[in-house]
Formats: sequence, structure tokens, C-alpha cells
Amino acid sequence: MYRFRTGLRKIILCCLALSLCLSVSACANRKQPPADRQPANDSAAADGTHQDEPAQEKGFGSVIASYGVEAPVSRPAIYVDMAGYVVGREKKVVFAGGQYGKVFQVVRSQDGVVMYTGKIPESTEDKLTGQQFSVTDFTPLDEPGTYYIHTDVVGQSYPFCIAEDTYENLFLNMLKNASAVSMEESAQGVCNAAFGMHVIMYALQCNGTLFESAYEHLGEDEQLVTQLLYVGKWMISQQHQDGSLYDDYEATAAFCGIMAMSRDMFGRYESSVDKEYMDAATRAWEWLERRSCSTEGEKNAQFYAAAQLFHEEGSVQYKTIAEKFLKEKEKNYSDGRFVFYGVLAYLSAKKGTDRDLCTYIMKDLMSRTEDICEYAEADTIFGVGGRTAEEIVNHALHLSFINYLTPSKEYTLIIENTIQYMGGLNESGTCYIGSDGIWKNTDAAQETNLEWNGIMLLSMSDMLKNINGYATDNEIISE
Repeated sequence: MYRFRTGLRKIILCCLALSLCLSVSACANRKQPPADRQPANDSAAADGTHQDEPAQEKGFGSVIASYGVEAPVSRPAIYVDMAGYVVGREKKVVFAGGQYGKVFQVVRSQDGVVMYTGKIPESTEDKLTGQQFSVTDFTPLDEPGTYYIHTDVVGQSYPFCIAEDTYENLFLNMLKNASAVSMEESAQGVCNAAFGMHVIMYALQCNGTLFESAYEHLGEDEQLVTQLLYVGKWMISQQHQDGSLYDDYEATAAFCGIMAMSRDMFGRYESSVDKEYMDAATRAWEWLERRSCSTEGEKNAQFYAAAQLFHEEGSVQYKTIAEKFLKEKEKNYSDGRFVFYGVLAYLSAKKGTDRDLCTYIMKDLMSRTEDICEYAEADTIFGVGGRTAEEIVNHALHLSFINYLTPSKEYTLIIENTIQYMGGLNESGTCYIGSDGIWKNTDAAQETNLEWNGIMLLSMSDMLKNINGYATDNEIISE
């Protein structure tokens, strides 16, 4: 871990000039406002939607259904961060649809007491979706508790919590569930697992102090090391006798690279693990060498494997392959998973990297960072610069890497907006990940895998580091 940090510090020195230039469990406890604060329209639902009176067994709904016509699905009209808000941080609420009144109240769920009243500004058009939204906040409210937003026009929002340790608890719950994803026995499943392991180990290496603090609150089976060793064992079980995985070039290259990285992290502590991972990586590389490498996808995959092997072994053979690829690419070094993760491996190699090449690559990555920041700045609604969960997660990965090298309040804010976006502050009011640290079964998150968990852990650890700073004597993770 410390050698890795030393390598990254070297990169920072090389590129210093550049530095100047990414609660749901309470949902069942909804409460209506007291009688004197009930919505004027009795059809306002508790989840912030407008609904007609329930149809009788043979009412209008049954009639249109009998003709094969689907009734429109109600959607929330008040969007909140269902993963929770933090004491002392901005607390945004978004009103959708254009008709939601002029005043909102923040109501304490426990007793229905109105704790905050605010004005709802005129709606503005979201340029990325064409939808009408009104964005305001209730930042002054800092009393811990469970609340919901209420207006007389649209009813109330889903419940949410305010607490000092909201982010820390979300981070801790994500740690517990890091490997709680299905391992798909396929070439794509191997790639997802490999890149998931990569970004999680990268997060551990970059922000180890925070993870060490969190470990004190986890059981042995919940430790990241235990989870990663389990995933590594599963991947090895997928390797064929000839060294390949599913006879697929990209899957075998991803496996080869992650075995090399895992060997460096875990092998030093257990000789049997060191040998097992080394043998697996060697057999995979030998299989790759026996195959032609002509397509763009194959070249990207070969680069990733070579960069990881160079990072761990420093061999001229792997260095030559990796640097040839990087020099021929010339730009777009964050274009695709094999390329970006391979770049991370090359830049953080223990020795032997080309200083000028590293500087050139960092200039390209910083250019991409500026683009992401410009998108986010222009996004006055959600502050993330994109409108799909996959796009937002990819932005967070890139920003988290740069934020580690050159910490910035701007990067940290975009990452925080990303966390809130995943909690429900997005164009559809969908909660992708709740305070329990588990991804919700939504259409946009169907492909959630170990990599998405890893990116969120990296992003949150970077964000917590920059918001709170790493503690020396006191723990960051609360009891």
C-alpha cells in the first residue's frame, strides 16, 4: 500500500504543473400530516404522487384494463435524497412536473411537527431532458431525525433522515455489501469482477486510513480483504486448463491483469496465495501470447494485462507492450475500462515509467476532467452533468482518481452531487442505492456489478477524506 502511494506521489511531482491549471429502511414508516395540515386534495398519495381514488373491483380501471389499455403510472412529484442528508451540508429538494404550489414544509415524521417552511421558486427547464424542475433547499434545518417534505398541492415525499454521520454510515453499509452481487459465469462476468476488484483495491490503496477505521465496525466476513479473496477464488475457478477464461481474449486479459494486482496486494502475506495468483496470471498471459491481437478490443485488453504485469514485475517485455500502446493511442486515455484501468496501473508502477509519457497522459486526463466539470457546472438542476446512472458512475470514477492526486473542492462537490443523485435527486426521483448500501432493482441499475460498488466506495472515500479530513486519534466512522 505504501509503495503504491510513493509511486503516486512521484506522478504528482511529475505533473505538479497540471494541478495549477465522482433512509430507505424508513420508507415503511410514512406518516400523514396532522389533520390541520392534510393536503387539500384527498387524492394526494403519501409517496408524493397524485392518484385517483382507488377503483372498485369493477370500476373504471378494470374496464380499461379489459380492453388492453394500461393506465399511466404515478410518479413522485417531490425528489429527495432517500439515502439521507448530512448536518451542516446543503440539503436540496427538487419539485417536478410544474404544479406543486409555492410553499413547502419539512415535517418531522415522529410527531408531524413542521420543522421548516420554505418557498418553492419558479420552475426551470432541464436542458438535458426538457423536463420542468424547481430546485430549492432546506439547508438551515440541522436537527437530526426522520422527515418528509409536504406541500398542499402534491402531498408528501418519501421519508429521509438528517444525521451527522449519514455519509459514514452509507460508506460502512456499502463496505458490508461490496461483494453482494451475482457473479455471472461468462466472459463479461469475469471482466466485471476483475474491474470491480481493481477499483476496490485502488480505493484501499489510496484511502487506507478510512477503511482501517471502518474495519473496527465490521465482522470478519464483512472485511473487504475477505470479500476480495472470495471473488479472486471464484475467478480462478473459471480458468480453463489451457489458461483462458471462456476462450475469450478480453476476459482472459482482464483475469491476467487482476491476478497480478491481487498477488501484489495479498501474496506478500500468504505464500500459497502468492503462488496461486502468479501461476494463474502466467498461464493466462501465455494463452494470450498464443493468440493473435488485431482488433481494437484485443489491443486494449492486451495493454491492460501488460500494464498490470509491468506494474508488479517491472519487466521490459511488459513495459515495451504497454508504452507502445500508450504512445500510439495519443489521446483519450480514459476511453473504455481496459484503457483507463491500464493507465492507472502504468502511472502507479513502482519504477521504470517514462516521465514524459506520464506527463502527457496526465494532461489528457486533466482535459477530460475539465470537460466533466464544465458539464456539471452547466447542470443547474442536479450538478452532475449527465442523465444516466452509467454515465454518472463513469464520471465519478474519473473524478475520484484526479481528486486523489490533486484534491479539489469542485471535484468533491460533483462527487457529493453524484452520491445524492444515486439517492434520489435525479431526473426520475429514483433511489438507486439506499442508506442500507444495497442497490435497488431499478431498470437503470439492472447491470449493477462489483465494479459499480467499487467506484462508489472510491468516490465516497475520496469525498469523506476531503470533507472531514483523515482523523489521526479519532475515528471517522461513528459508532
